[in-house]
Amino acid sequence: MPKKTVAIIGYGALGNILVSALRQTLPEDYQVSGIWTRHIQRDMERIRQDGFRPYGSFEALLADKPDYAVEIASVEAVHMYGETLLRAGISLVVTSVGALAEDELRETLAQSAQANGTRIYVTSGAVGGFDVLQTVALMGNARGCIENVKAPESLQGAPYLEGKSLPLDRQQTVFRGTAREAIAGFPKNVNVAVASALASVGVDAMQVVIDSCPGKRDNLHRITVENDGVRAVIEVASRPDPGNPRSSVMTAWSVVALLRNLASPIEFF
Repeated sequence: MPKKTVAIIGYGALGNILVSALRQTLPEDYQVSGIWTRHIQRDMERIRQDGFRPYGSFEALLADKPDYAVEIASVEAVHMYGETLLRAGISLVVTSVGALAEDELRETLAQSAQANGTRIYVTSGAVGGFDVLQTVALMGNARGCIENVKAPESLQGAPYLEGKSLPLDRQQTVFRGTAREAIAGFPKNVNVAVASALASVGVDAMQVVIDSCPGKRDNLHRITVENDGVRAVIEVASRPDPGNPRSSVMTAWSVVALLRNLASPIEFF
């Protein structure tokens, strides 16, 4: 079978990890058709030096008609490009899942995908277990909570913390609320909360707790979803990306795992 083509939107630390991983891990199944960033003039030479093709414009990406476009940039990128890609017949892989907390955008993207025979793939990012979360929720009467423990530096810059200082000598809970509220206050930190919520109880029912823990070297996510007969607990601790403390290297590799699943005759759900 011919290789599927993948366009990459975003070329920060995680985008760089992703394209290298794809080239090394799935060379027989996928080819990176090109890379687009909002700062393409700044990034063009670096993309070329890494052995990939920079798209000179977003329109060039659309004209190329890749099989998949992987967003690994930002919530804003999902807003800017998602619907246009789906309408152009290009399936969309989303890593900035926080964008889908917005009901209107999520519904617009879903309708565009359905009308144009495309798909939206939500990556597991720095967590996982969406299969069991969805199963428990489908059984009925489900409740959910996700606890996040991160170093203070990985939370700095969040709108919710503007004007607030985090203690450097003790762990402190800095947020309690729903996944919808969490992504508004921490747009670069809790994509995992939105993804877990969408896979299970919804963004208004999923409770989120965020703790700041000085000296913590990894990001800890503990997801609990339960009903009257089942209690599922998923805990993942992953090191943040050295170049971007708000992101986990696992996020890039979750895209590779998803694409591998799509190419395989045996799918893991």
